[in-house]
Amino acid sequence: GYTVKLLDLEENEEDEYKIVGSNEVDILNGKISNESPVGAAVIGHVAGDIVTVETEAGSFQYKIVEAVRS
Repeated sequence: GYTVKLLDLEENEEDEYKIVGSNEVDILNGKISNESPVGAAVIGHVAGDIVTVETEAGSFQYKIVEAVRS
């Protein structure tokens, strides 16, 4: 498990996600897959890093505010 708090640099909004395996995904409760665009982009990064997430809707940049391994 990996919990990450992200700051959307375009919207200036924070979101918190728990990165889980694909069989544990529960988007309504903030659990996203390690294979999702956001999950894959943040793995291996630490607080203070800026990551770019590539999706079908375009590219988004997030700053990792907090990253905790559980």
